[in-house]
Amino acid sequence: MSGDWRVVPCRQAVSQLWEYLDGELRGADAETIREHLETCARCCPHTDFQRAYQRFLARTADMPVPPGLRRRVFEAILAEDAGSSAGSSAEGRGVRRPRWDVRALLGRIFGRS
Repeated sequence: MSGDWRVVPCRQAVSQLWEYLDGELRGADAETIREHLETCARCCPHTDFQRAYQRFLARTADMPVPPGLRRRVFEAILAEDAGSSAGSSAEGRGVRRPRWDVRALLGRIFGRS
């Protein structure tokens, strides 16, 4: 082990977990996060879950999306986007910033509130 894993707080390690797993971190940054994730009992569940999620996505990437689900996702995104421009201070400058509430969006897609 080249460094002390406690130098990197758990919050930082977990916030960089996707970049690490996707191979986007390089050099000392990647090594420091790797050492932390391999030895920290608090971060292990996050790492295990996200690795399992990546495996799931890889297995299901070629599965067809049911047309009804595709339509609900598209409609929910359009509804969210249409509601996001109301009252935006950036709107006057011609800039639209979408406001994403993931829980609400997924609730509408899957029929839950």
